[in-house]
Amino acid sequence: MLRSLVETYPELAAVLVLVLGVIVGKLAEVAVRRLFLVGDRLISRFSGRSNYVVSPLFQQALALLVFATVLVLAAVIAVRLLNIPQLTAWLDMLFDYLPRFVLGLVIIGMGNVVGALLRNITAGMIAQGDGNALLPRLVHAAVVAVAVITGLQQLGIDISFITQLSLIILASLLGGLSIAFALGARQYVANLVAQPELTRYAIGDRLRIDADEGVIVEVYRTGLTLETDEGLVSIPAARLARGRVVRITPGPVSES
Repeated sequence: MLRSLVETYPELAAVLVLVLGVIVGKLAEVAVRRLFLVGDRLISRFSGRSNYVVSPLFQQALALLVFATVLVLAAVIAVRLLNIPQLTAWLDMLFDYLPRFVLGLVIIGMGNVVGALLRNITAGMIAQGDGNALLPRLVHAAVVAVAVITGLQQLGIDISFITQLSLIILASLLGGLSIAFALGARQYVANLVAQPELTRYAIGDRLRIDADEGVIVEVYRTGLTLETDEGLVSIPAARLARGRVVRITPGPVSES
């Protein structure tokens, strides 16, 4: 009976499908917004962070995209009900491509969500807990980049140039980070190498190190602390190895 009604009144059936598509699309849009809202509340409850897991702009864009996708599906079905021969071949191609298109968008969207979650987790693990710190943002960007590349491949877009460019940029970033780490760790390594110099001194010894003179009040892994007339002075172990150090004691003065 329903099929006979559709065949008898195709225009009315097409209009009803469009109306139903608008209603279902709006419901799907609201459901996506509610899903993000519940996710933000759960993450805030367990992590203690009050910011959004995913940016509100992305949430709004994804919700509108879901509505548009449902509406397009309804429009395609409505046109097929009208049985317009000129559009049949085009609609068949669209139906073949639509699942890949939706899957590509889902991959990109899920990559953004997973990247935001990993960004918050990484931010919570570092001491500052700042979501705008460099490492959490790099983690987020890396996950989103992988998701975008995978999604574009799913859409059938040739992204070989983008992939090569991304690899070059990634290699440059990793190289820059390696150089920065090496330069920053050079002094720390020098202090570790000179660590045996610390075993020659003890708390209470009075030292003169170049222009600094005072009593040792603390010996730690990579240096020591002198209490001088000007205040507390931290002396790295590398300075003990390369500088002129005089131990001043109640007995004779010894120089090393």
